[in-house]
Amino acid sequence: MGNIFSPRKGLGTLDFKNSIAVVTGAGSGIGRATALRLAGNGVTVVAVDLNQDSAAKTAHDVNGVSYVVDTSDAKQMETLANKVESEVGPVTILVNNAGVGMTGRFLDVSLDDWLWIQNINLNGVLNGCRAFGPYMVKRKVGHVVNMSSGLGYFPRATESSYCTTKAGVLMFSQCLRADWFKENVGVSAICPGVINTNIINATKFLGERNNERELTATKKLFAKGHSPEVVAKAVINSIRYNRAVVPAGVEASIGWVLKGMLPMVVQDLATRSKFMGGV
Repeated sequence: MGNIFSPRKGLGTLDFKNSIAVVTGAGSGIGRATALRLAGNGVTVVAVDLNQDSAAKTAHDVNGVSYVVDTSDAKQMETLANKVESEVGPVTILVNNAGVGMTGRFLDVSLDDWLWIQNINLNGVLNGCRAFGPYMVKRKVGHVVNMSSGLGYFPRATESSYCTTKAGVLMFSQCLRADWFKENVGVSAICPGVINTNIINATKFLGERNNERELTATKKLFAKGHSPEVVAKAVINSIRYNRAVVPAGVEASIGWVLKGMLPMVVQDLATRSKFMGGV
């Protein structure tokens, strides 16, 4: 997970005070906390969100600028990259954070539902990297942070769509990291556990999960989760020390360790348990 005595191992050190960062989903939760922490480290922040008011508020609080963009739209992201480069300056940090949730058994998830979460959680990350990546690679400096999840490596019976998109982000990030290492562009995947954000308001509850009891229980669970600051701190550390995969939160960290230690038969049994959403 990186050596603190060798910042950005193998890469040139980023000067935060002369860096410009684009943060998607910056209007609230993890995105907002990340924007605030980056600004606190001297980074100029570009706050990107679908909600104009929340994006503008974050931008105001970090003394930055805001743009309203749908990250699932490749053309909008390409236009954003061109605008930021010309209107703000050269981007050296990209945080692909925007995302949504979905819960329900596989046969309760329609194709349209699958495409919806895939386009936001996975394609949104790809779009960000395709839009801003060429600038970083050409200048041979930068760092990309992609928001995966602890559920990107630990499956749940009722989150097949969410787990799949986050696992895709995790693998894509590791592949891109290997690809762009020679270009002096770092890539990190952050894998949060249960974080106290409003993602529940952007989550689809489908089939037998679509009831007031499940919604209330899920809201209570997330209300007891870690502060978004835990993830924001992980983002900063991933950039500073060029870390490949960073679990955020004790449950995500334990899950990452157990994933590599437990025999597959034990993992298989665990995913079918009621505790892990088995049905």
